[in-house]
Amino acid sequence: MKKALFFIALMLVNGATLFGQENQSVLWEISGNGIQKPSYLFGTVHIAPIALLDSFPLLKRISESTDFAVFESGGSPIGHIPEQIELRQPPLDSLFTPAEYLKVDSFFTASPHGSMRPHNNDADILTMVQVALTMIENKEQYDRFDDLLFARMRDLKKPTFHLDAPEDIKNVIDSLGYQRLAKFLVYLVNKNTSLKNVNSELAFDLISYSKTLRNPLKLNEQPAENIAHGTVERNAHWLPKIENKVRDGSCFISVGLGHLQYETGLIQLLKQQGFTLKPIPL
Repeated sequence: MKKALFFIALMLVNGATLFGQENQSVLWEISGNGIQKPSYLFGTVHIAPIALLDSFPLLKRISESTDFAVFESGGSPIGHIPEQIELRQPPLDSLFTPAEYLKVDSFFTASPHGSMRPHNNDADILTMVQVALTMIENKEQYDRFDDLLFARMRDLKKPTFHLDAPEDIKNVIDSLGYQRLAKFLVYLVNKNTSLKNVNSELAFDLISYSKTLRNPLKLNEQPAENIAHGTVERNAHWLPKIENKVRDGSCFISVGLGHLQYETGLIQLLKQQGFTLKPIPL
């Protein structure tokens, strides 16, 4: 779970304003370059309403029609399995001031999860952020969109694979910083606010995404430094793995939206490798 849930942090770093533009669908068909069946590249925001998948039947049909699926995490590795890298998070009481620690602990103590004090030395701050977001949004039934797609493919008994190697995860965690995640958790607890309001401060419009699944991808622009920090190197690591899988059969690839955007994103990288990519309006 630690590996899977750290991607909420990337949403906080890589969030983009999602206002509809023509031909800016976040679902793209991959063809050409000798592949026998089309594959599909989808940009998710990681956190989304549970009902979202059912509200876009074309997306659901396409994902279910493929031979297998690829996610950032979850499923089997692609190619060589690298050596595992241990992520060493500092104890929780070193990430918060005493007052912040008391406030965050009270928040979890009042929930079914209970006090964080017994887990001070081994709790995962990323999972705590995920849990806090889900608790605050429980009336809206928000969840990880990736998990919904993953569960659907699993129910259909379709093979699933993951792109990230342990080194990729370590680099992202190191770049984000545990202190930053702790501060965001304190912000959530203090505000006890909805994801919609949180997104307004992050320049991220989840409601627009949920209604349209469109986004200005800025394919001819360079990413800002904060976006490049979490995407450019990982995209380069992922590219040969994606090429491998799309040659194996029809593949549904679901990654964070930031990995599709800009000249350094997977759309442009796959085009440079000779593939044809076209947006599918949803």
